This record gives sequence, C-alpha cells and structure tokens, in this order.
Amino acid sequence: DAVITFVIDTSGSMAIDSRIGLAKRALLTLVDNLHTGDRVGIVEYGSTARTLLEPTDDKAAIRMAISRLSAGGSTNAEAGLLQGYEMATAAFEEGKINRVVLVSDGVANVGETGPDAILAKIKEFSNDGITLSAIGVGFQNYNDVLLERLADNGDGNYVYLDNDDEATELFGSGLTGLLEVIASDAKIQV
Repeated sequence: DAVITFVIDTSGSMAIDSRIGLAKRALLTLVDNLHTGDRVGIVEYGSTARTLLEPTDDKAAIRMAISRLSAGGSTNAEAGLLQGYEMATAAFEEGKINRVVLVSDGVANVGETGPDAILAKIKEFSNDGITLSAIGVGFQNYNDVLLERLADNGDGNYVYLDNDDEATELFGSGLTGLLEVIASDAKIQV
C-alpha cells in the first residue's frame, strides 16, 4: 500500500509539445490501476502552489482533479515541493510507502534560495520516511540534472516520459509498477 503525493508542474513550459497532456494521460492510466488502500494527493504549481486534492482512494475524485490540470504561468518548483511535503507529512502512514512524486519538464525556478536549500529539506524529509521520485516529461530543454539531484536527495529515482507508450509502461501496473520502476533506477528513454 502507498500514499503518494503528486507534485505536478503546470507552468507555461508544460504546454510545449503538450507535455501536460502526456502527464495527464499517464496519471489517468495510473488511477485505473490503483490497488485498494492506495491513496493519492495532488498539488500543482506554476507561479504559486495549489492543493488540487487531499490524499484519497476515491478514483473518481482523483480523475476529476487530473482532468482540471492546465499549463500556464512561471515555475515555482520550491513552493510546489514544500506544499507537497506538507500534504505528505499530514497523510503519513506508518508501514506504507510514503512518497512525493514530482512530475515536471525540469525547467524550474526553484525559488529564491537556489537548489541547495530545497535539496537539504528533501534530504530531511527522506530521513523521516517520505521519499521523493521525479518523472521528467518531454525532452526539449529537459533539465534532468536538477531532477536527478532532487531524486537522489530524496532517496528515490527519476525516469523520463517521452510518449504515451512509456507512460503506459510506467503507470500500467499502478503505483506498485511505478514504485518498482523508480526503485530499480530505470531510466526509460527511446
């Protein structure tokens, strides 16, 4: 069983090549394959962070929240991550996988403090049992170095999604598949 908090980049760059569309289709595939007891929460961020959905196992509510995602605005990844970790901390369940999953094209302004401050915070959360994984969407202008550093500090890994087939491969077996793929340090590329 898992409690997953998705932190989804909905900044303007996610509109390029319909990266947001790919991310939404991937997440909907995931919802179809959730196991009983899995809970999903969603935070989106552009210029600011916004909670779209508190952690729930209600698939209809999760689908509705995903369908409302649209891209626009600048990229404040730090605000999104901090709000995501707040949610994950509040929803933490002992004995379950507790993970924040960042979905982004990696083109990030991580806030005023630069990446080091957020990297240190991610490490602290990881020590408390909330790990971070990153899913990169789209390749042009893709900053995998930042996503890789975030995932490394969060004791998780990162994968790339470039098309729907990869999304199905990654999310097709639900959270278990996603977590296994990420845990195995697979870098899915074509």
